[in-house]
Amino acid sequence: MKKIILIATVINFAWACNNSSTDSVQKADSANESRRDSNASSNGKAAIAADKETSDFLVRAMNGGIMEVALGNIADQKAKSERVKAFGEMMIKDHEAANNKIKDLAAARTVELPPRVSDKNAEMMKKVNESTLEKFDRTYIDMMVDDHKEDIKEFEEAGNKINDMEVRQFINNTLPVLRKHLDSCTAIQQELKKL
Repeated sequence: MKKIILIATVINFAWACNNSSTDSVQKADSANESRRDSNASSNGKAAIAADKETSDFLVRAMNGGIMEVALGNIADQKAKSERVKAFGEMMIKDHEAANNKIKDLAAARTVELPPRVSDKNAEMMKKVNESTLEKFDRTYIDMMVDDHKEDIKEFEEAGNKINDMEVRQFINNTLPVLRKHLDSCTAIQQELKKL
């Protein structure tokens, strides 16, 4: 119970922070645009220059990854179905690994990443977290199906636009994982509809 309260507090704090200031993704995008304009590099070290498509992709991928991990933690605590709990655990494991790779890619390119989710993602997280325990599993899984369809589309589009080979390799390595997530949550969604 303490973990649920702590997670709810963290989500509400993130949501309040997002609503009291400029959206974290917008801040990161603005900082990256300024950095591109001034051709700055961090700590005087030579860095790989990140174009707009690359920096925008890394910012949005991190925004989604942060949300996936946070919601995975909530699912691990609130879900009634063992399959939904296991899916939440998979989200934590896989998206923490992806987030770490995104951080490495961004650091090498002096791309500023958002420290928390966007206002839009904070609203979605709040909606899922505030759903009743009876409706939580379906609310979470329905959101995961929609989110992973969108993620796959964004990754595929970025893979066609981005010239940075290391970032493209990350995209190509991550797409099968996202497709596995979509297959898994779609199967769970069908199972929950039968209940």
